[in-house]
Amino acid sequence: MPTEAFMSSRDPDHAFLLAALDRYEKPLIRYAIGIVGDLSQARDIAQDVFIRLSQSLDTLDRERLAPWLFTVCRNRALDHQRKFNRIIPMENDVLDMETSNAPTPADVLEEQETSGQINRWIDQLPDKQREAVKLKFESGLSYKEISEVLKTSVGNVGTLIHLGVTTLRERWLALNA
Repeated sequence: MPTEAFMSSRDPDHAFLLAALDRYEKPLIRYAIGIVGDLSQARDIAQDVFIRLSQSLDTLDRERLAPWLFTVCRNRALDHQRKFNRIIPMENDVLDMETSNAPTPADVLEEQETSGQINRWIDQLPDKQREAVKLKFESGLSYKEISEVLKTSVGNVGTLIHLGVTTLRERWLALNA
């Protein structure tokens, strides 16, 4: 029996941490990149989030894990921004962390151009709309979880996402008209 499986079966906290890491590591890194604009710093922030998670297991409401993780990530990233007192523009090519099976070079180029354009449009959305759209579509959070992260009502989250998506759709249609 592998050590990891042995430890997981004997220690539910260890299994919980591994499951949380598996599910939320990449979404947290992407979310942090959107705030700090640097992959290395975003990874450090995500690592710090998981360290804080391991230290908070006794008091954590595990049913509200996603909002807790993204709130801690947001706060750590904003602390980082305040510490270094600078805003770094987001690197669009870093967001494309997942690779496809075997795309042709033309497909890759077209996808990068499209993705870059959409990311530029997302970056131009008002702050709250941008965060709500990214938390929903990049991180896969529910409206309730997003409302907890952004400290706003679920209805307002729906409005923010609707306005953001409507703006993106209008720009897409204008580009392809």
